[in-house]
Amino acid sequence: MDSTSTVLAYDENGDWFKDGCTAANRSKILEPFQVPDILSSNLCTELNGYFGCRSTLSGEGNLVGLSTWFRILTKTVVEPDERKLYGGKSYLWYEMAFFVLWSRSGTARVLCIGTPPQMRVRIQQELQTRPSLNLDDPFAILRQILDEVVRMCDDDTWRVARMKRKARPDFEELHNLSRHARHLVEVETVAIETIERMAEQQNVNFGLLQTGLDKTYQIQAGEYMAFQLQMMRSLRSRAQATLDRLNGEVTLAYNTLASMDNRIMKSITILAMVFIPATFVAGLFSTTFFSFEENNGWGFSSKFWVYWVVVIPLTAAIISGWWLWLGGPPSKPQPPQVSEPKTLPQTV
Repeated sequence: MDSTSTVLAYDENGDWFKDGCTAANRSKILEPFQVPDILSSNLCTELNGYFGCRSTLSGEGNLVGLSTWFRILTKTVVEPDERKLYGGKSYLWYEMAFFVLWSRSGTARVLCIGTPPQMRVRIQQELQTRPSLNLDDPFAILRQILDEVVRMCDDDTWRVARMKRKARPDFEELHNLSRHARHLVEVETVAIETIERMAEQQNVNFGLLQTGLDKTYQIQAGEYMAFQLQMMRSLRSRAQATLDRLNGEVTLAYNTLASMDNRIMKSITILAMVFIPATFVAGLFSTTFFSFEENNGWGFSSKFWVYWVVVIPLTAAIISGWWLWLGGPPSKPQPPQVSEPKTLPQTV
């Protein structure tokens, strides 16, 4: 359609919009998109996802304008051989926010914040290869953006899965990958809820449109967004499976280390038991109860009973205290008490 046009603006430095920009400046940036003021607050720059819209209707109740906004996060784990390209960082957060202002006249204005450069290139290529994008549909450009979001989430999810296979001997790396996978599960779960809300609103707005969108187009648009939703659910399942495997390998690593520690402690205990009898005998013979002279031989004190009078009660006291500290004897389970049924008096 010659009368339709799409204007896209990008701010790929999401950190600047979030941390380096005041709420007043964010409000000025978002003002052309007719969004609520709360989207300029720090609250919405910290959320892990949302979707919202604001509809404008004509006097006849037809949709003539629509402002939509949504936010989806993803986390890219950088492989070791790529970290020099990203300043040594091991991972990157992409906090993507999209604001779209659609008009019934066939125009759409789009602001993309926090998107990676490759997403901008792909969206522009798609728009060039699809010049007949039907802007009578207020959600046409949103489905285009969702395609790129799903592609990016797919790459990030499989990055963690691939790195898991390489990091098996490295327990610390496994722990870090487990943390990354947990974050992916979280943000992809929120992304699923965002797309579900978007699909519901698409059906609502189709009912308010009085345009040339025939029934076939509307059904196919709904089916395609349902397909995008299913792809995101599949990615979340993959991320969850990767997280479960990582947790299993981390648990196995900890159990292996604990088993090694147990073997070391066991060997130390056995070694100590070998020397305990000799140590006891040497300590006992070194007391004044025993004496040895070359001329008179062994001497034995008649007061040796004092040793046993002190040792036996002291040993018993220590063992009793240890036993009580452990909780004493195990309590015997009480047999269940069965109450006898009461005999009701018979009335004649």
